[in-house]
Amino acid sequence: MKLSVIGTGYVGLVSGTCFAETGNSVICVDIDKNKVEKLRNGEITIYEPGLETLFNRNLKEGRLQFTTDLAEAINNSDVVFLALPTPPGEDGSADLQYVFGVDKEIGKIL
Repeated sequence: MKLSVIGTGYVGLVSGTCFAETGNSVICVDIDKNKVEKLRNGEITIYEPGLETLFNRNLKEGRLQFTTDLAEAINNSDVVFLALPTPPGEDGSADLQYVFGVDKEIGKIL
């Protein structure tokens, strides 16, 4: 299956790598060009025990890709996962500005 994971932080990068490890083709998207370039070059930007082995295997096998192009990812995916920051607001509720921002962009693409 073709999957996209929007966001390459702890949740997005680990999830995307694990989805690829189970045989899916995964495109991970991030707005940070430097981070995407590092990931494309095999440099993991977070630490998670055991991630490096899975990451390198799936990058090498071509099941794990990275881009800043949201439209490319959406148009080449069967399923899209949002793994975006939801920091607490002043009242303790989740700040969903990043989710709503990407949601609007995905709507335009679709």
